[in-house]
Amino acid sequence: MSSHQQHNFVWLDLVRGISAVAVCASHLRAAMFVDYAQASATGFWSTLFYALTGLGHQAVMVFFVLSGFFVGGSILRNSKAFRPGDYALARLSRLWVVLVPALAFTAIVDAVIRHVAPEVLTGEYWPIWNSGPYSASTYSASMATLGGNLLFLQTIETPVFGTNGPLWSLANEFWYYVLFPLCVVALGVVVPRGASRPWHRLAAGAVALLILAWLPPQMAAAFPIWLLGLVVYATAGKVKPILLKALLILSGLALFVATLLYSKSGHLHGLWGFPPDLAVGLGFCLLCIGLTQLRPPARGDALWVRASQGLSAFSYSLYLVHFPLVALIGAVFYGKRSMQLDAASLTQFSLWLLLLLGAGVLFYWLFERHTGALRNAMSRVVRPVRDAA
Repeated sequence: MSSHQQHNFVWLDLVRGISAVAVCASHLRAAMFVDYAQASATGFWSTLFYALTGLGHQAVMVFFVLSGFFVGGSILRNSKAFRPGDYALARLSRLWVVLVPALAFTAIVDAVIRHVAPEVLTGEYWPIWNSGPYSASTYSASMATLGGNLLFLQTIETPVFGTNGPLWSLANEFWYYVLFPLCVVALGVVVPRGASRPWHRLAAGAVALLILAWLPPQMAAAFPIWLLGLVVYATAGKVKPILLKALLILSGLALFVATLLYSKSGHLHGLWGFPPDLAVGLGFCLLCIGLTQLRPPARGDALWVRASQGLSAFSYSLYLVHFPLVALIGAVFYGKRSMQLDAASLTQFSLWLLLLLGAGVLFYWLFERHTGALRNAMSRVVRPVRDAA
């Protein structure tokens, strides 16, 4: 995406960055504080803190919609020049540039945890954290699991690697990246070079169906959430009346907040039976449609614009490296002695959160910002093979 297009969607950059911080804050809060039901202070500010730091899973649904918008939209935008090989290189370089060092980092942190708090690896903290190892039998840092995570087979054929529970969503993303181009080729929306015959479309459709049948039900069921990003792409910037834009944003914000509340209510899930993840995806989709109607900021160098783009830039790195550190912090400094929320504990939370953000920034500067260089290097390796074929 060009810098001009990135500038146009600075509002989405802000949402993506905030969502990554929300996931991080959610895991950190679980490792440090008692649940809201056990909280001694349940006033407005305490309730607000628990509400804002309890939306980690919902933030992942936001990521799915944004991914569908940016990645799926790029396929449709370049449909006449779509090259599967170039697309694969772009996606793999983008994923691997952080994933490979993040897996190595996870192994190092897990080695420390194994020495200072081995009970983490046997699942003793799962009831408190709701993430990380579930039991000794489900924890795996073997070479087979490492290879499976590098090939995005976690939660399908292998566990997630080590303590890095959030890696589950990366497998979702990868297979959605594979499924969508197969679907649009099967439908004739995209015709790759050298694949214009009817049997190419049939083959693409057959492979897509086989992948959907192979994926775990919960992963296949979340694919429509990713596809909601295409609804956003189809409507981006096409609403002209100012009042209609305002109505879209206000109604989208109201629906998104309502679906967040719905997603946290087990009673309503049982009463209405509508999938909460899909509800959050639909709510954010409408909000996202409204946000893409906004004009880009007049000044691209405005502080909040640069902050939004900067926060978005390292969001992937933050997502991949934060949880092993949270597990280490939680086990070593707090154990099962969860704290009540007060000024002192909130200060500790803020300082730890800054440390985690710093780790995300460091990984961005060391690895993620070199995505283009990795893609070019991979292309130089692959090009001779492709040309020979």
